[in-house]
Formats: sequence, C-alpha cells, structure tokens
Amino acid sequence: MTEFFSEDTGLSPDLLCFYPHADTVVLGGIAIDGEGNLAPDDKAAAEILVRCAEVEPRLAQARVLEHRIGARPTRATVRVEKDLWEDGTPVVHNYGHGGVGVTLSSGCAEETRDLLSAQ
Repeated sequence: MTEFFSEDTGLSPDLLCFYPHADTVVLGGIAIDGEGNLAPDDKAAAEILVRCAEVEPRLAQARVLEHRIGARPTRATVRVEKDLWEDGTPVVHNYGHGGVGVTLSSGCAEETRDLLSAQ
C-alpha cells in the first residue's frame, strides 16, 4: 500500500485512518476524552481493523504486529510559548496537539525554532 486514508468521523470516538510506512501500515483509531489507559484493548483493536478493512479490503487479512497506544492531550489552543528558567535557560512549551500532532508538527517546530533564535 502506498496511499494513506483518513476520514473525519465528527464527534464519534471511532476514528478511521490508515498510514502506510514501507512494509507496515498503521491503523487507527479511537479517541476517548479523559482516557489515559495505555494498555492494549483487543476488542478496540479488532474494531479498528474491521473499520479500516471496510475502506481497504486488503487490510482484512493483515497480520497485527503490535499495538501502539498513546495519550494525546488536547487543549482549546496549542501552546507554543517560550519561558526562561531562573538561571536564564530558555524552555519552549509545545503541547496540546491532540490527535493532530503530526499535522501541526512542522509549523510548531518552525515556531519553536523562531522562539529560540529570538533574543
């Protein structure tokens, strides 16, 4: 597979996406507000595979290599802000991206660079 797929599922916690990476494909997902449990959930994983296979039937026969679970905290607005520690060390806060961290990563990295290069 060479093309990714992502569908806006609105307010549903049942996300639908797959991202090819060379010989593997990452499938997703599920988003539950306030859930911080990082233990694999076999039922949720099976449901993700079914949803993705409905869009891309080749995935129905996919062999699951591993489960990746992550907590992706979200804020009303992403925080990219520079602070100085008492000793003058600059610290850039860069968080709150939620499930769109990859989408925003380049722009937030550039903003971080600009904050650190400004004196």
